Amino acid sequence: MSGTGSTGAKAVWDSMNAEIEASQAVVGTEWLSSDTAARACGADGAQWVLTRFGPGTQPEDRAAPLDALEARWGAKGWNPVRSEFGGDAPGVELRYPGASSLDNGFFIEFRSSVHGSTLQLQTPCVQGDVDALNREKYGERHTNTPPDIPGTASPSASSEPTTGATP
Repeated sequence: MSGTGSTGAKAVWDSMNAEIEASQAVVGTEWLSSDTAARACGADGAQWVLTRFGPGTQPEDRAAPLDALEARWGAKGWNPVRSEFGGDAPGVELRYPGASSLDNGFFIEFRSSVHGSTLQLQTPCVQGDVDALNREKYGERHTNTPPDIPGTASPSASSEPTTGATP
């Protein structure tokens, strides 16, 4: 498959990256990306998973950004489901579709607790040459969100040894 066979995949990346970056702006600043490389799906298809790490939220501060995201996504015909999650860091989730993904692979999800927030979006599977897209580093070169590089910025792990570490 030639590079021109990836035109649809590039257009999907561009539109989905724009959406996740707009969704980031609704919630707040200081997001880092940990997006996948293009990966194969279907017959001759490509898709990405865009994962963004952002600031935590206090329970009393979650309603406004959740309402804004719900309205934004709803205007696109994505009717998200809001739910709470428990565990060591209880929080809230907004997800479309409510579980799994659409037949084309698409889903979008926002999760937030006091420790941090994540926005995750899996692009629809569309025709594209995964190898060519990855050689070109298309996703990496077409986002405004800085990468999450371990040891260089929060929330990444520190490059310093922890107490009790041995060389």
